Amino acid sequence: MKAILTNFGSTGDIQPFVALALELRRHGHHPVLALSPAFADHVRRQGLDFAPIGPDLRTVQDSINHSMISSPSVTGSASRLLGLFGPLAEALPRMFEELREVSRGADVLISGRMQPAARMVHDLTQVPFVSIHVEHSGGTEGGSGGSPAFQEAVRATINPLRARLGLPPFPNPLVDGNSPQLVLYANSRHVRQVPAGLPSHFHFTGYFFLEDEAFTPEPALADFLAAGEPPVVMTFGSMPYEDPEAMTDIFLGAAERAGRRAIIQQGWASLARRTLPPTVLTAGVVPHSWLFPRAAAVVHHGGAGTTASAFRAGVPQVLVPHAYDQFVWADIAHQLGCAAPPLPLPQLSAQSLGEALRALLASPRARETATTLGERIRAEQGVLKARQLIEALVERVGLSSPARADLSTDDDSAEDASGQALRRKNLLQRQRARRQDD
Repeated sequence: MKAILTNFGSTGDIQPFVALALELRRHGHHPVLALSPAFADHVRRQGLDFAPIGPDLRTVQDSINHSMISSPSVTGSASRLLGLFGPLAEALPRMFEELREVSRGADVLISGRMQPAARMVHDLTQVPFVSIHVEHSGGTEGGSGGSPAFQEAVRATINPLRARLGLPPFPNPLVDGNSPQLVLYANSRHVRQVPAGLPSHFHFTGYFFLEDEAFTPEPALADFLAAGEPPVVMTFGSMPYEDPEAMTDIFLGAAERAGRRAIIQQGWASLARRTLPPTVLTAGVVPHSWLFPRAAAVVHHGGAGTTASAFRAGVPQVLVPHAYDQFVWADIAHQLGCAAPPLPLPQLSAQSLGEALRALLASPRARETATTLGERIRAEQGVLKARQLIEALVERVGLSSPARADLSTDDDSAEDASGQALRRKNLLQRQRARRQDD
């Protein structure tokens, strides 16, 4: 089975797709990650095939993140949001064309809901299509789609290209863009209550975690961890700041007030690039699956992927939500009992964070709750369940899918129909054999 996996976003949005691709490869399938060129090295280090889709939009995403953080009122203005999304609208036709090209001859297209080009490819080619939600999308059928202003801006970004392709407009693109065949929530039932009234093709699978078994820490990191009690890990991921030094000061002051050693991950904002006290270490890219279990607590921004990693590690958390669904995850973590009350960015200071850490680390209940939750989440097999559901979809609709000749107009690049049918027949036989082994 040739599977194309695509999404748009930061590392936390991409990691679950890499994890799913590795699961597919372990079971004899051929996954291809179709992502922003920024992720080429990350994907290829895993030995996976990579196809660049569109331009490198990290600068654009950084600008959007910064505007969302620094101007909360931006979410109330469709015109301002549309201005932020302008580069995405310009890049979308190219992303669509390149994704359609990569999808030629694919057996299934697997996409996050933030990649609108995928639904367009499905609508035009009828390639079997899977939507995956890694964020907290809410609602019963793929989320609310955001505020009215946000929906208006997304419509103005996506629907013009749909019209040029002869496709009907979507009133609510982030909801309407879900697959009509299979939608997977890569969330844990131990964290989120399954929404009532989900259609039969919607499934909660559990988180998709990327295992970093081969990771070897730098000597400085290994030595720091071995030299004392578990530190507090502080990481704000892809969040940008006008003054990274001021944020570094907050982290250092909070660690001192809490009386704890700390590891500060630099993230996209390049935090802690200075001489630090001996009780604090700065770190670059370190897999959260490796680092978080070695922490006394984790301070983070509440991104979906980072929150999931902290849940899995079984460590208490302080969430400092900045934007997007981070506020929802902060509330959920606190309600579960494994996190301090949410500490929104405007309220963040060395004093407020230090006090939150002291109270959290002094709470046996928070530690016990986090430990129990981590055990439950580690017992889930999200990527296995997802892989089985995807295989079942391809078996159910793959053979009956219309020929996808419109993926290419070149006769010499079209796959021979009889060869394609034979390949699918062999695929289904292998899938049936694997299900007997699972």
